[in-house]
Amino acid sequence: MGATPPAKYLAEWFARYTKNRDLVLRKLESVDQEEDKVVVVQKDGKTVHYHAEPFPSDLSEAAAGLSEEHKGLLVYNTPENFDSLKKSWKKLAEVPNLTIYFVNPFSKLEKKWIIRPQIHAKISDPESLETGLNSMYAMVEPISKKEVEQLTS
Repeated sequence: MGATPPAKYLAEWFARYTKNRDLVLRKLESVDQEEDKVVVVQKDGKTVHYHAEPFPSDLSEAAAGLSEEHKGLLVYNTPENFDSLKKSWKKLAEVPNLTIYFVNPFSKLEKKWIIRPQIHAKISDPESLETGLNSMYAMVEPISKKEVEQLTS
């Protein structure tokens, strides 16, 4: 069974974004898309596996299911995904080498925001966590699951 259209679209978008960004940085050896997964090999030898999970019911469960040393989740910037981030923050902050991209390829503002929960938890104070997360979320227009499904089918 192949990837769902929203997952495949998200992975394709991320692969293009990563390749375009590297035109300037020139730090990547390869960027390969495999259905709903993007494998990024850096010239320093580090490999990061990004999994497109468009609408996970629980971000911490999705992250817990990833076995690679360096891993990422690609999710749409939906209110539900953002709520899941806030609800599961403590569990996500315990997952080493996890990067989460919140994406809306159709946004008129920024298209994505990125968070590494373990690092973010170390450098931010708990009192300002929600304010900081809200600021990042607001940089990219939210999108609904229904809109994503209509736009990617």
